[in-house]
Amino acid sequence: MAHAAPASSRERDPEGRKERILTAAGAVFSKAGFDAGSVREISRRARVNVAAVNYYFDSKAGLYREVLLAAHRQLLEQEPPVTLQGGQDAQEALGSWIAFCLRFVLLKRASHPVLGKLMAHEMRQPTAALSELVKLVVRPIFDELRRIVTAVAAPSMDKTEIEMWAHHIVGMCVHYEHNAEVIERLGFSVPTTEDAIARLAGSITALALRGISGAQAGAKTLEPSSS
Repeated sequence: MAHAAPASSRERDPEGRKERILTAAGAVFSKAGFDAGSVREISRRARVNVAAVNYYFDSKAGLYREVLLAAHRQLLEQEPPVTLQGGQDAQEALGSWIAFCLRFVLLKRASHPVLGKLMAHEMRQPTAALSELVKLVVRPIFDELRRIVTAVAAPSMDKTEIEMWAHHIVGMCVHYEHNAEVIERLGFSVPTTEDAIARLAGSITALALRGISGAQAGAKTLEPSSS
C-alpha cells in the first residue's frame, strides 16, 4: 500500500527533498551508525518532517540501505570495475583489477564524505543492508576477479583453490585500508597517490602471479607417479 504524501512533501521539488534526506542520513549514520542514528535528527537536518522518511524510503532501514548502496554506486561511476575483455591477457587484467581495488579503497572511498565511516560501522555491527550490498555490488566485482584468476591459472586448478586465491588478492588490497593506523606506526606509508598505488598494485600483482604459478607447480610435484 502506497504511503500518503506528508504535507511537507507536496512542495515543488520532491527529488531535491529526497536528496536532502539522503545527504542528512549519510552524515548522521556515518557518525552514529544505524542503531544510534536518529530519524528525528535526519529529518531536522533535511528540513522535512519525520513522515517524509517513510514516504520516500518506507523505513529507517530502507533509508540506511539506500544511503549505503547509493554511496557505492556513486564511487563505482567514478571508478568503474575491471572486467576481463575477450582476447585480453589475463595477467594484465589481474593487474588492472588489483589497481582498481586499491584505488577504490585507498583513494575513492577514503575521500568520500561518509562511505569510509559507514563501512567501519557496518564491519563492527553488520545490518541487513550488508547482505544487499554484497549481492548487488560486491558479488559481481568479486565474481569478475574469480573469472580473471581462472583465466590466469592452469585448467587443473580447482574451484576451491581459485576462490581461495581470489580472497588472498582481496585481502592483500584491503589490508592497507583496514590496518592503516598500524602500518603507519610500523614506518610504512600507506599509498595515497596514483603513482604509489600503481607501485603497490604492481607488487601485489607480481606476488599473486608467482603464488598462483607456485601453487600449480607444487600440485604437480605432489601428483602420484604413474609408474
